[in-house]
Amino acid sequence: MSAVIKTVTPFTNESLLMKALTDIGAEPEKVTVNITDDGHSSIIQYGDIVTNRSDYYGCQIFRFINDRWVLIHDEDEIDARVSSKLADKKYISVSKFLALLGDNYNVVYQQYLDQIAEQERITLEAERKIRVEKTRQQAIAKAKAQGYAVKESINSQGQIQLVLTRMV
Repeated sequence: MSAVIKTVTPFTNESLLMKALTDIGAEPEKVTVNITDDGHSSIIQYGDIVTNRSDYYGCQIFRFINDRWVLIHDEDEIDARVSSKLADKKYISVSKFLALLGDNYNVVYQQYLDQIAEQERITLEAERKIRVEKTRQQAIAKAKAQGYAVKESINSQGQIQLVLTRMV
């Protein structure tokens, strides 16, 4: 029997979910082939994320359903365990696991948002520098076309100053 537990945090981004699972020690692995039981039905499907947690029905997995990753597991948590290279890990209940994962996913998601904001800031700064350079070039070209000699300097605030002189 499988169950789906609704979480407060919807796991919508695969790479962030993989990072959050790794951070809490769930050792996630992306499935690249269908795995069947006695050749009848597909238990683990292509694209699932398998964790090191298992229960009566086998590995606890995340499956992409309705635009979010959902944990598929035994509702009763019979014979629950964590299979890992680290022998000191203990099994925690699904609700505690999802709460821990949700908290970690939120941290990873915030880091992702911070990274996007930083990239946007860098892009805007680069665009600003291009606009400033274009405006500077236009001002110099216009001044020279009108017969001015242009002297360029940068003031204490880092602003460009153009001094135009013309002999009459």
